[in-house]
Amino acid sequence: MLYLPSHWFLRHRLKLRSLALLVAMDDHSSLQRAADALGMTQSAASKMLADLETLWGLPLFQRFPRGVEATAAGALVIRHARNVLSELNQVSDELAALSGHAESQIAIGSIKAPALAMVPRAIVEFQSQFAQASINLTVDSSPALMAKLQRDELDIVVGRMSSGAQAQHFLYEELVQAQAVQVVARRTHPWQHRSQVSWTELTQASWIVPPQGSLLRVKFDALFVQQKMMPPPKLVETQDLDTLRRLLGQTDMLAV
Repeated sequence: MLYLPSHWFLRHRLKLRSLALLVAMDDHSSLQRAADALGMTQSAASKMLADLETLWGLPLFQRFPRGVEATAAGALVIRHARNVLSELNQVSDELAALSGHAESQIAIGSIKAPALAMVPRAIVEFQSQFAQASINLTVDSSPALMAKLQRDELDIVVGRMSSGAQAQHFLYEELVQAQAVQVVARRTHPWQHRSQVSWTELTQASWIVPPQGSLLRVKFDALFVQQKMMPPPKLVETQDLDTLRRLLGQTDMLAV
């Protein structure tokens, strides 16, 4: 006896390419750019979208002069489409892992502090499970890393989100809670036993700070702006922790 599949998506001949189109439209906010990304003509993509909207009986995207935006129904379908495509993408990797021939290349970006502790531990654990994986680690500032992530030059970044608006463009997980800005000096600093230091003295001091554009630098400048004062002019900008430690140990500079 012949048994035919009774699954809804098989009965309606729902194709993976159709799901890929929905995801691409959501990523690019444009039917034309989505079609280009999938190697389709715009007319073919438009017909595929129309067939999907007919299948579900609901509009999946709204058209605006600046592009397209998913409707509530479209967002729901896209969420499931991403899950389906993600699961299928893992099949070949897991089959290769079972046969001992798994090969992959992962591009990781990290800011300096996690790159010295958290990221190496994660790499060791990852390679214990995927011995054939090739890992490329880039250490840079958060803005530079997030720009590379947005251009698909990196697969994952350990860094700081500069704003809530930026977070809307990425899938992210909070690894550590944001900490207050702290001032660091050497143990024998002249202010070590002072009970109070004025903001005027702080503006006249020499500082070691992160480069412009980094989240920590923004917070540092904001501390002085909130006091209606200009940020300190005597600055050494660096993200290199070894340089920072040497300068702190040999001078009366302050670091943030």
